[in-house]
Amino acid sequence: MEAAQAISLVTDWIRSRGLDYPTDGLAADRFDAGWSVYAPVDVDESDPMAFLDIPVGRSTFLVGDSGRIEEVSSSIPPQQARDQFIATERAAAPAPGVADEAAFMAEFEKQFNAAAGDSPAGIADFTVVDRAPADSGSGADTGAADEAIAEEASRLLEPIAQQLAALGPGGWEEYTAEFAFTVSSQIAQLQFYAADRAGLVPVPQSIADLVRQQREVSARMSAGPWWRLLLNVTNDGEMAVNYDYGDEPFPEDQLVTPEYYRDDLETYPRTHLPVWLAAYVAGPEAQGRDPRTAAQAAAADTAAERTAVVTDEIPPLPELLARWATLSAAYAGAGSEWGPRIFPGYAWFESDRRSGSTLYLLPGDRAVLSGGKWNSALLDAAYNGGKPLPDLYTGAPAWVNDSVLNTRNHNGLLTFCYWWANGRWHRGGSDTSGELDAALPAIWTPDATAAAMAAQTGSVATDQCRAVLAAASRGTASFDDVSRLLANLPDAQVDAAANQLSLAGLLTV
Repeated sequence: MEAAQAISLVTDWIRSRGLDYPTDGLAADRFDAGWSVYAPVDVDESDPMAFLDIPVGRSTFLVGDSGRIEEVSSSIPPQQARDQFIATERAAAPAPGVADEAAFMAEFEKQFNAAAGDSPAGIADFTVVDRAPADSGSGADTGAADEAIAEEASRLLEPIAQQLAALGPGGWEEYTAEFAFTVSSQIAQLQFYAADRAGLVPVPQSIADLVRQQREVSARMSAGPWWRLLLNVTNDGEMAVNYDYGDEPFPEDQLVTPEYYRDDLETYPRTHLPVWLAAYVAGPEAQGRDPRTAAQAAAADTAAERTAVVTDEIPPLPELLARWATLSAAYAGAGSEWGPRIFPGYAWFESDRRSGSTLYLLPGDRAVLSGGKWNSALLDAAYNGGKPLPDLYTGAPAWVNDSVLNTRNHNGLLTFCYWWANGRWHRGGSDTSGELDAALPAIWTPDATAAAMAAQTGSVATDQCRAVLAAASRGTASFDDVSRLLANLPDAQVDAAANQLSLAGLLTV
């Protein structure tokens, strides 16, 4: 890859994501695995105050010879950032014995340049082996109209696939193309595969224009325009097509800023949005609670005599913490990458179904438990049904703010918030008890916690699990207790398990 191509890739990256970063006059420096692309800053060295004009934290873009781009802050030492990038590149590289990567990528570049000069397409015809259903509306008339539009949109895919095929190197076996478009932004990612090799190739604007035209046609279907168009094409002409309407969150590198989605919704209004996307578009204003806002809200609640709801829906804080910590110890001891964890000052949990929570512990016997349930009915009613967002904060003290809230509140996805004060749990005006099961680990009863621990430790009986839980609840769990708990695991991480209890303050020295 040459410097000009690296700069071109980064320029497209910046523009497609709407980043506040200059695209004119970019420079590229070569390093072992690729290029470092950045915006140079001219500083008058004769001016002792010139350093004030240097942008703080301006990003640098590392572009691998594989085509992978990684944005890094200038606050990270350059050599450290490059070393980490090189390590990732090498980890993803194929095993020795395959064709030389430089030659392979040179062929990619050669084919790309040839294709840009109107070289003929490599495949004359395509057979669609998988496509999204055309009828996403209701009623016979709607279904028939969708079918006709879907056929037209499908016909427009063939020239796109042909022109993409022309960008590949000789001998390519298949390619994947992913397009994430709105009316005001575009991201295109094209990757070819040949034998044990894979390489990214830039998509010319001429093809992006065809994709945009195809999206405008598909927008006439009752489902509206796709958010992402995914193509998989083989060298024998089979093409799989998937229209992505956001049922699952988009990959980070194909997610643009909320403004671009708002532009699209203004052009193509939709009756329903996936909850995650609706919340993302709403932004931090929906549920954000910075310290100043929290203090003002607390004062207003006091003046209006609005109070929190006292609840016994959740186990008392000492019991909750003991169960969370012992279950975390079992997961950590088993070497599992899943399950709850204890960190200094807080407990954390994320399920494998995108629900999760945090428990922040504060001085003075205070705590904040908050989180979210994936595809919450409460949020769906708010974002798509015109209902108000759940009342999570009424009566909350000023210390219930962004610093101790689960980060879902930054994206409008918080579905419950409880705070512990004066020996009781409190919540806002909305009953959010139905949101808890999916977002919390097995902490509801000692038996539930012990059973979940036993599932990790491999113990047939739960007696040892109950014993460790009881000791942790008294704050007297020992290293020997943890060792016995994990005795059935040949590769037990006893120190990691004990550390979980120690961080929770439940392990004796």
